[in-house]
Amino acid sequence: YSGIGGMHFAAKACGVPCEVASAFDINPIANDVYRHNFKDTAVSSRNIESISAEELDNYRADVFLMSPPCQPYTRQGLQAGSSDPRSRSFLVLLDALPNLQNPPRYILIENVKGFDTSETRAETIRVLHSCSYAVEEYLVSPRQCGIPNSRLRYYLLATHVPGGDTGTLPSLDAALSQDVLITLPVLSSGLLASSATLRHASQSVAASTAAEASGEERSA
Repeated sequence: YSGIGGMHFAAKACGVPCEVASAFDINPIANDVYRHNFKDTAVSSRNIESISAEELDNYRADVFLMSPPCQPYTRQGLQAGSSDPRSRSFLVLLDALPNLQNPPRYILIENVKGFDTSETRAETIRVLHSCSYAVEEYLVSPRQCGIPNSRLRYYLLATHVPGGDTGTLPSLDAALSQDVLITLPVLSSGLLASSATLRHASQSVAASTAAEASGEERSA
């Protein structure tokens, strides 16, 4: 779900030393834009359902960055979740994860507010825990980072901890470097919404941006 390369750009903008092994998207127009933005990255125009566990293994990737289709979960849609055909490719990836010999150290998933209450999310957590991943979840709006745009989004960060405690992770506030922390505004509820306060954070942000949130869903 590489789109036009938003997550690639974010990684570069954050100064993360990384090389994108491959990008996958079924949309040829998005792929053309991606190739224009990142000329040295291999971009594949194919259905993600066709990618086998063996092929994923061969990349030996440290990180999977995913932004699956949001239509099955958007609050302005039917919220069909896993029964929506557009969620199929993501479910195929979940099925492949337990079969990987070289699982990624980290997995980042982005989606709309609504994914967090879906059965797809519940299945995602189950699979990740069964594969020895510790999970943190966030509902974050750009407004929380000082950006004048209200666009509430769900983020899941999974860290592979073989033989470790998959139930908890340090809060993201504690994990961020001091150089990053000083660039973020200090909020009364904390820098970001932690998994323990996910519901409260979503309510506090959504309450102040209800009208904007409904408009942004229509444009998502």
